[in-house]
Amino acid sequence: MANRVLDLFEEQAAVTPDAVALVFDGVEQTYAELDLLADRYATLLRAAGVRRGDAVGLLLARGPDLPAAMLGVWKAGGAYVPLTAATPAERIGRVLATAQARAVVTGGALADRLDGVFDGPRVRSEDLAGAERVRVPGERADLAYVMFTSGSTGEPKGVQISHGALINLLKSMGRLLDAEPAHAWLASTAVSFDISGLELHLPLTTGGRVVLADEEQAADGPRLLELVDKHSATHVQATPSGWKLLLAAGFARPDVVALVGGEELPATLARRLRPAVGRLVNVYGPTETTIWSTSWPVPDPVEHVRIGRPIANTRLYVLDARGRRLPVGVTGELYIAGDGVARGYAGRPALTAERFLPEPFGPRAGGRMYRTGDLARFTADGGLEFLGRADHQVKVRGHRVELGEIEAGLLKHPAVADAVVVARDLGEGEKALVGYVVPAADATADPADLAAFLGESLPAYMVPSAFVSLPEFPLSTAGKVNRGALPAPDRDATAAGRPYQEPATATERKLAALWQEVLGVTRIGRDDRFFDLGGDSTRVVKFLAVAQEAGVSLSLATLYQHDTIAELGRQLDGHTARRGLSSPEPVMAEHGIPAVSIAVINGGGLVAAHTYGALTPGGAPTTPDALFQVGSISKHVTALAVLRLVGEGRLDLDTDVNEYLTSWRVPYAREDSERVTPRLLMANLSGLSVTSNESFPRFAEMPTVLDLLQGTPPAEPPRVFVEGVPGRDFVKHNTHSAVLQQVLVDVVGVGFAELMAELVLRPLGMDSSSYDFAHPETSGLPVALGHDADGAVLDGGWRNRSTQAAAGLWTTASDLARVAVEIREAHLGGSPRVLTRETAEQMLTVAHPGSLFGLGTSVDPTGADLEYGHVGESPGYRAVTLSRLRAGSGLVVLTNSDSGREAHKFVATHAAQLVDGLGAGLTTAHEY
Repeated sequence: MANRVLDLFEEQAAVTPDAVALVFDGVEQTYAELDLLADRYATLLRAAGVRRGDAVGLLLARGPDLPAAMLGVWKAGGAYVPLTAATPAERIGRVLATAQARAVVTGGALADRLDGVFDGPRVRSEDLAGAERVRVPGERADLAYVMFTSGSTGEPKGVQISHGALINLLKSMGRLLDAEPAHAWLASTAVSFDISGLELHLPLTTGGRVVLADEEQAADGPRLLELVDKHSATHVQATPSGWKLLLAAGFARPDVVALVGGEELPATLARRLRPAVGRLVNVYGPTETTIWSTSWPVPDPVEHVRIGRPIANTRLYVLDARGRRLPVGVTGELYIAGDGVARGYAGRPALTAERFLPEPFGPRAGGRMYRTGDLARFTADGGLEFLGRADHQVKVRGHRVELGEIEAGLLKHPAVADAVVVARDLGEGEKALVGYVVPAADATADPADLAAFLGESLPAYMVPSAFVSLPEFPLSTAGKVNRGALPAPDRDATAAGRPYQEPATATERKLAALWQEVLGVTRIGRDDRFFDLGGDSTRVVKFLAVAQEAGVSLSLATLYQHDTIAELGRQLDGHTARRGLSSPEPVMAEHGIPAVSIAVINGGGLVAAHTYGALTPGGAPTTPDALFQVGSISKHVTALAVLRLVGEGRLDLDTDVNEYLTSWRVPYAREDSERVTPRLLMANLSGLSVTSNESFPRFAEMPTVLDLLQGTPPAEPPRVFVEGVPGRDFVKHNTHSAVLQQVLVDVVGVGFAELMAELVLRPLGMDSSSYDFAHPETSGLPVALGHDADGAVLDGGWRNRSTQAAAGLWTTASDLARVAVEIREAHLGGSPRVLTRETAEQMLTVAHPGSLFGLGTSVDPTGADLEYGHVGESPGYRAVTLSRLRAGSGLVVLTNSDSGREAHKFVATHAAQLVDGLGAGLTTAHEY
């Protein structure tokens, strides 16, 4: 029997060393590779003095090193203490001190966060080298991790979870979910939130795959949905707030098993979510009882939400104030006992004794039960119903928050004499934290100052969105603060920082009322910004939903571009805001983005190019002819070549591709199988299995596309085969493009880079562009080198992928703008050079309901004007192109950094000024 979770992983790695364990940013890592990386971390940790039972901090960016470091800590005999980049430095110091951390694993710029708060050894990811096989003996009682949660006294509490408790959770959930090697888990939860343990450790101990989201993807519903589709995720776990983001992005995947937990599941949300997934499980559990303690299969239709029955080796008690069992239907406090109960709180013996009590009803002496503070009652069918809290603890976006910790933080501010924090209900389970303060004598408690002060010691989700100053607090007849009598905050209670201006039009007044409903803030002014009033990604989704119900049609992009009441009102009333264009250079400096290149389309043509920054920090300035990699935008341009051949009668969209392939053929399971066609390949509906998406260093040898399709040597089974039913399931992956590339090569009879130049690039005047791997070195043009999220240049400057059709295009912003112009010209009956009107119409028609994808093109037909374009990602680069069909306006934005999306957001905010040509006075603008 395995003593530790580590044992389960190592057993799996020994059985299936070559199976894929983890996928991150399109790169796959096998079990053997993950095991070796973990050994490297363990080697360094042992050299740093880590011994059995030691706590080890983890402060790493989301990536392959994160799960490897967790396993490495276990191999060294330690217990990991997870931290994130969003954790304030002061809190990092307190957490590490409380846990008595022996060392910290870190890397990159995050290592600087430890300066002044931790003096112990730092094991840096950059120092990994050779490894020895580290095998420190361990027992089930050894700690696996110490997870810190909010504490009512102002100090975070470190919950100590043993390997035995975690094994019980994983084994129980594995049985509940029929875990098997074919499963792929989306891992999007921050590691400082305990539910991340299930996403990471269950697949790695059952032979499955972890699909790991990076920080930006984890907060972006549409991008998470892309990950689910691209990597065929079978299991997705999220809080109710997280599921709202995914549903708003169009999540509807009948083959996905969905887990929802971390906060109360509203029945209204359950009714929306249940039909969108194949199986929905509501799970409940405090951190102190190891992630989840109960589960309830959500039926369809949903009437009342339950938290269900205990998982294996778990016992539930509903007790009265004197510790006596209560009958079915009677409300009391919930206590949890069994194998999942934590050891206690690190360094807090008194608090441990208060919350972890002897279990008087257990099967054996010496057992303990945890007092949850949750109110519950048993139902007649033996299930459990959650009824709220017995104290002032709340859940905010899935995070457990002790209001007392925030109050203690406020009382440290010199301008605050007294403080109370409440969680105001915004409906459907949403909470907004509001701080109420009595200012000290002759002091002013400024909301922005209070928010900044708390942000130095508390994570962002614990900082109230509004602060109300009162001369005194209302009291109940018992002399306690009457929290129900505290006034709702108005806009002066936020960090709005602008003089109040009354909404001036009917549209502005309607928008202000909707913001008030969503944000819980009264007296909203026309110049107030949504995000200054406490808005966040969750409340954006709610605002769009309530706006839709009120008959106000808005998109997420519109809200980001026009984020005040006045701007939104003008947009809805048909007026365009005009103001000077700000430079993106401050955003570039903040996020380590060396270069940005922008092309502006207006009136159906290319009108200007704006460039900022340098090709690499301290290097030559960026110019309009600088080359960038554009990732998946390559597919967008490849689609034009396919459609040109269709227009010329050399290809048919609905003919079996085996009619055109001569170098390789799609292997069908049987004669009556559904056929794979060019249309299905461009629409991401081919049903083909996934081939490698690995990127290679600039000078490395790569497999050919034929290697990817047929396997090497040919005696091996085909790497690509018909896995699903063609035409049924929308799944984004590069196999579609690999087959399209081979179809084009076999039909035209020349190399791929040459045929793309012949069919598309030269006809459109894209003279700077090429799919040739050597193009950056042979073109003589300046090259924007790729950079990681920390601003460091990639080794060799960039990476390559075998499938040129999917990610091989080197281009400029101005060249890409010509693609958008060509599509519009063809669709509206102008003078196209590559497409026909019919093929352009096919390209811009949604090919699969709900996918927002045409043929090689992202399309959004839901607004007044159809929007089309594509996004692209490759290591060190981020790119986007987006245009409006009838308006003839659009933008292309190219960046050379993994953080480039921050520049995209900035440009989106100023899109109206760019498209209207209001940036003509900029010295970096190059007019056409």
